[in-house]
Order: sequence, then structure tokens, then C-alpha cells
Amino acid sequence: MTSTHVLDRARAGDASALALLLGEALQTQGIEVTSDRQGDCLNLRFRATGRLNPERLIAFVQQSLRTLQVECITAVQVFAYRHDEPDPLWSQTVEWSLDSGDQPPPEAELSPEAGLQEPEPENSAETSEVSAQLVDRFIVCGLGSLGQYCVLNLKRFALRAFEIHVTAVDQVTPSEWEIPDLPSLLENELILGDCRDEEVLLRAGIHHCRSVLLVTSNESVNVEAAMVARRLNPQVRLIVRSSRQNLNQLLKQQLGNFIAFEPTELPATAFALAGLGAGILGYFNIGECQLQVVEQVVQPKDFRFDGAIAGSLHKRSYRLLSYHAAASSTELTAASERAFHQWQPETRVRAGDRIAYVEVVGSSPARLPASNAPSLSQLQPESQSSWLHRLKAIARGEGRPKISEFWRWMQAQPNRRAIGIGLLVAFCLWALASILLKIYADITWVRAFSLGMILLLGGYGDVFGGIDPEDAVDIPAWVSLFCLLVTLISVLFILGVFGFIADSLLTSRFDFLRRRPPIPKQNHVVIVGFGRIGQRVAMLLRAFRQPVVAITENLENAKLLTQVPLVLGDAATELAKVNLPTAKSLLVLTDDQMLNLEIALTARELARQFKRELGLVIRTYNQRFSDNLSQLLPDAKALAAYALSAEAFAGAAFGENILGLFRLNQRSILVTEYMITAEDTLVGKLLSEITYGYGVVPIFHQKSSQFYIQDTAEFLMPSDDVQLQAGDRLVVLASLNGLRRIEHGERVAPRHWRLEAQQPLNPGGLLDAGSILHRISGCHLDTARNFMNSLPNRLDLPLYDHQAYRLQQELSRYLRVKLTPVAET
Repeated sequence: MTSTHVLDRARAGDASALALLLGEALQTQGIEVTSDRQGDCLNLRFRATGRLNPERLIAFVQQSLRTLQVECITAVQVFAYRHDEPDPLWSQTVEWSLDSGDQPPPEAELSPEAGLQEPEPENSAETSEVSAQLVDRFIVCGLGSLGQYCVLNLKRFALRAFEIHVTAVDQVTPSEWEIPDLPSLLENELILGDCRDEEVLLRAGIHHCRSVLLVTSNESVNVEAAMVARRLNPQVRLIVRSSRQNLNQLLKQQLGNFIAFEPTELPATAFALAGLGAGILGYFNIGECQLQVVEQVVQPKDFRFDGAIAGSLHKRSYRLLSYHAAASSTELTAASERAFHQWQPETRVRAGDRIAYVEVVGSSPARLPASNAPSLSQLQPESQSSWLHRLKAIARGEGRPKISEFWRWMQAQPNRRAIGIGLLVAFCLWALASILLKIYADITWVRAFSLGMILLLGGYGDVFGGIDPEDAVDIPAWVSLFCLLVTLISVLFILGVFGFIADSLLTSRFDFLRRRPPIPKQNHVVIVGFGRIGQRVAMLLRAFRQPVVAITENLENAKLLTQVPLVLGDAATELAKVNLPTAKSLLVLTDDQMLNLEIALTARELARQFKRELGLVIRTYNQRFSDNLSQLLPDAKALAAYALSAEAFAGAAFGENILGLFRLNQRSILVTEYMITAEDTLVGKLLSEITYGYGVVPIFHQKSSQFYIQDTAEFLMPSDDVQLQAGDRLVVLASLNGLRRIEHGERVAPRHWRLEAQQPLNPGGLLDAGSILHRISGCHLDTARNFMNSLPNRLDLPLYDHQAYRLQQELSRYLRVKLTPVAET
């Protein structure tokens, strides 16, 4: 019997209450119902063993909502699923209003007892005619280089019935399209106008879009437009181009569902590692742990890889990502189709093969230094409590961590310690002088404190000249001497403070005149262009203890001046001063890609004069120029900064948290974090299903009950047998195609395998064998135990090849088994 409380919640539009009531009505037909709301739209998902009739199901939904008198929704989107299939068979959106006079036709009306399922149509085309396609809508504001690549990458998420509609906004029509036929990728014509204007965003469909990407070249415009978009749609996700990390963190707290990237800094690691030339493809942090992606040719007698079985290269400290056999060129072609798992699990790695793997390299003490601006994780929101509450918190002991942090900050620099000691001494002198003047000059406390402050400011004559001569006679000589001493000490202190300030100002302006490290003689990296991305790259290279020298024309914003050898002047003419012929590589990172090309060609000719090969890494701003440059300089690495960054922007638009990116097998790989929710397509799946079904690599998994554990190392490289639950945290390496598959729940179907097992000589291990079968294959534990208790026996299982290999290896320790693929009929 349904409670009144549930009925009231259902009438108020509560999604869980509506799902409960509809599920009870359809329980006899074996139909499960789940529901959620997005604003005024109610999403209903029906799962059944057969195909649900669209007309009957829609009529049933309308009758139920009318009976319950649900008023607070304006649209209902109905999804029909078959059990154990991630994709809906059909979906349909119905406009809903309780006051509407629209009634379902009499032949469509039915009671809950009427059958809603029907036989599967013989022609699959009939399903597509009935089904309505699912649509995700996005708005891209700013169609410069970054905006155009964002549109392209968003459209790559479209998959079968799942459509991606992108609307673009810009103040002017771009004079040049860097992406051929990009206007054809837009759902509507380009909207000309200011994205900060409410009317423009309303025309673009702000109320119905999933995310807004604000990627104009003006950060002020992006931030202002984000505030307008949040006011118009409180649920929309905001992806903003901004380099102001402090402001970004504050906006994230105020606006919610907000993420900001700086597109020139996102690929900095890719530039640094390309210049390093040590086979390191990627470098990133998860919590306090460092991980790196390494590509190498297997050397003879390599104890980790030479002769190892590829399926066994999943350890606690590293995991195989890519494999190319040296003896076969066909495998290289196959590898181009998939980012990961291009090998069969029984493949044996040999010397000469090329592999890539991700490995754990250390913890926080060895982390790469962050940029000078504080990171988002380092910023803490300012407390809004009153001073009284803060004092009470300190009295309870809650303020001790802040006090210790302040003390560490004071001890960090000698100047801070000196100023702190001076302020403490000044306070003591002021208090003592005020007390003496009150006692011996017979004046009020207010006047005594005032005269004490005047003494600190050097006003000895003002104090004793302002005291009544009759009162001054009664003041002892030692008190006057003490006041004179206070004045002298305060003058010295004030001069010292001004000296520190002047020293800081002069130091910041004339840092270039200080002695800097000498220019390296050989095996160093030359950076041309020392702007924001150049400085970030230099910091990353120094973290690897790689000698660096930089060439720049502008010092206004240059940092690290005393840490990196720096040559000031025109890059093309200063190359001869940086020992270029003996350098390891040259990174050309200026803001002018034509200048980058000129410097690269000049450097190559200079290296050829000395008969040396020089590694070239060139920053470009569009993929077409990079492709042409690769033909002109085939040995150079041309990286389009905006093309790399746009993939991170597109991934973030779908709600993912992008931790980093790198290049592997000629494609971008995103380090992506998921917080698993109850409605997520990943809930209940084994990591092996996620790994081989979606083509991604899980590298971190933490259950919600383990979030309190600070040491994240134990959660790295998780086993394939882990089953995901709501609330879990998962980090994967994925290409854009892998993210798209996860977004739509589009898994590659596993093959069917037949497991044949014989009676073991020692039946004592059957219990463990049943647990292994359940853990690796994901079958029910009772099914696994019943199978083991009725040997010899056979069992058909849906398994991926790597799953089947592990299952056979594990079960072979307990009994004789045989796993063979079953031919599809």
C-alpha cells in the first residue's frame, strides 16, 4: 500500500517517488522504472525483457501523470531499454501540461494490467523509424582557433542515435576557417553578437543546452558571459578560457559547475617532454603520487619486459599501454585503429619491440613544481565567520593549524622574520613608553597611548615640547632618556622597512643584472620564446634536471631570471650564442608561428654545418599548418597548442574532470577523472569490462568509503576484477573516442567463450576456483559454485580476450580447464 508521503512527493514532481509508483504498477509485467529530472523535464527509463510499445507506453505515462495530478513539469522524455543493454531501443519526448486539453486517443488508453511489451519487429529499420534520436546541445562562444577545434571535437562525440548539436556565437564571421567545412558542423548559422548579451544567449538556446564553452580571446568577456549564462540557466555547465587561477577558484565556488583552462598552458608538458627526448610521453599527478608514460624499444635482457607475456604486464607499479612488434608491420597498421590493447594477451614481448607503459615514479617530494600562481587545490575559501567565532575556534584548538602555517610563512624568508621581530619590539616599546608617560606625566591613558605612538614615529620633540613645563619637571631624567631611545630605535626600524621595500622593488626590476647560471656547453635544451608557456616548459625541464637556456626579446613578464640562463635579443641572430650545435633539442615557442618556422629552418641549417642532428619542437596554432610543416620538416615535432587543448575543453564539456593530456600513437590521450553516480553508465561494471569494452585504461580507483585515506599509492593500477559502485572515484587514460563511448554507454561486445572443466584430483580447491570464476567473469556467485559442484561441466560466458586469458591462467592452478571461443550464429 502506497503511503501518503510518497503520493505527495510524486505530485510535487519528485523523480524517485514517480519511479516507485510507476514501477509498482508495472511490476507484474517485469518492467523496471528509473527516473530523474533535469529542470522542468522528467526523464523516465523503462527496462523490460522485450520491446515496449511506444504508443501504449506513452499513453500509460500520460494517464499516470494525470491521475497523480503532477503539475510542476513541462516535458517528459521516455526511454525504452531491453534488460542488460546500455542503449535505449527508442526514446520520445512528450510536452506535458495538466491543464492541457490534449487526451490520448481512446484506443491508446489502457490500464496498468494491459500489456506494454510487443514482439521484436522483423525489420530493424522499423525501430529507427519509431525511435527519436537523443540530442546533446552545446554553445561555443568565440570561433577563433580554439573555438573551431572545440566544435570539431564536440561533434566527434556523436554516435549513432546520439546527436551533438553545436551552436556558435561570435561578434564577427571568421575571416578564415581553419577547419574545412566547419560551418556545416554547426546546427544553425553562426549567431553574430556579443555573448555577454542575454538576448544572444537566449537565441543560441541557453535554456536547453548541456554546456557553454566560453573560449574568446578576451578573458574578461569570457568571465562576464559565464555570469550571464549562469543567471539564465542555473544547471548549465560552464567551460571558460581563463588564466587567472585565483579568480577561477572563486568563480567555481560562486557559480558552481564551472571549470576553467588556459589553452596555452595545457600542452606545456607535451612540449617539455618532446624536447626532453627521453621517451617520456606524459607526466601527471594523482593526489600525492607521480605517474609518467614512457615509450621505449625493449632492450635485450631487460628484466621487466624481454621475454615477458604481454597479458602479465599489469603490475602494481606499471601497466602496458601499447605494443608494436618489431618483426611485423601489420601490427603497426592495426595499432592505428585503437589507442590501447593492440596485442593478444598471450603475446610474448621480444627485444626490439616498441612498447609504451604507464608507471608510478614517486610521491609528493619529487613532484613537478607548480606554476608561480597558486593551484586551484591550494586555494582555500575565506571564512565568512565573525572575529568572535574565529577567536572561539582558536580557543578550542581549531586555529592551531593556521597559526603553524603562518609561522612557517614567517620563517620562509629572512625579510619576513626581521619585519616580524621589528613589529614585536615596536609594540613592546610603545606599550612601555605609554605606561611610563601615564605614571610620571600624570596624563590620561588615551593621551599616553597617543604620545607613545608619536614617539615611535620619531616625534620626541613633539612629545616633550607638548607636555606642560610644570609637568615635565616631575618626569625623571631616565624616563626622558628611555623615550629618546624609543625614538631612535623606531627611526632605525622605519629606515630598515623602507630599505627592505626598496630592495624588493629594485630586485624585481633589475633581476636580469644578477649573476645567472652559465650557458650549458652541450646536451642542453634551447627554448626560444620565454613567455608564459616558455617559462612553464623551463620549469618542467629543470624538474627533470635537464640543462636549459632560453632566448627572449621581452623581459617584462619573465620570471626564473636568476635560475635559467637567458639571452636577450633577436632569436634568429642569438642562436649562435647558445651552443646550438651541441644542444639536444630546440623548442620554438614564440607567439608567431611564421617566426617559429624561420627559427626552426635557421637552426637546422646551423646544425647541418656541424653535421649534427638537432631535435626540433615547433609551436603552431592550427593543425593544417602543422601537417604542412611535418612534410617540410619530417623529423620535427609540430604541436598545435589549440588543437591539443580543444580536446580537453570538449571532454570537460561532458562533465569530466581532465587532469592532463599527452600524445600516444599519433593521438591525444586525456587523463580523465570520473566520480561515479547512481545513473552512470559505469555503475555495476567490472573494470575489465570498462577497460576492453570502452578502450580505456583505469589507473586509479578509490571507493567512497576510502576517501579519508590520504595515501593514494595503494589505489593505483587497480585490478581488472574490481566492480564499480556509486560514489567511487575512477581515473582513466582515454582517447576522445573512449570518452565518447563511455558517455553513451557504447561498449564493444565481448566474445562468447565456452569453459570446460574436469574433476580435479584435489577437490579442496573448488571453493577458491568458484570464487575466481565469479570474480573474473562477473557471473553470479551461485552460478560459479553450482558449476564447480557439478564437474565435469561446461559453461558459456561472455568474455573479452584478456579476461578469458586471465581466467584460464587462474583456474589452471586448481583444475584442468579449457576455454575456447564459441562461433557466433
